[in-house]
Amino acid sequence: TLCKIAPVGGVVLDPFMGSGTTGVAAVGVGRKFIGIEKEPKYFDIACRRIEQAAAQGKLFAPDAPKDDQMALA
Repeated sequence: TLCKIAPVGGVVLDPFMGSGTTGVAAVGVGRKFIGIEKEPKYFDIACRRIEQAAAQGKLFAPDAPKDDQMALA
C-alpha cells in the first residue's frame, strides 16, 4: 500500500481525509496518521473508523526500515 512507503514510525498525511480510508490503512500497517477534513460529518466518520482500526491492532508486522526510507527520516 501507499502507506508502507512512509518510514517505519513515520507519519502519513492526508489533507483531504474524507471518510478516513487512508487513515485506516496507515494504522493497519503501523504508521502514524494526520488527516484534514473540512466537512464535520466526514471528519466524525473518519475518526470513528480510524479509532476502530486502531483498537483492532496492526494487520501486518511492521517491516524493518529500508535504506531509502531512512533517508527520508
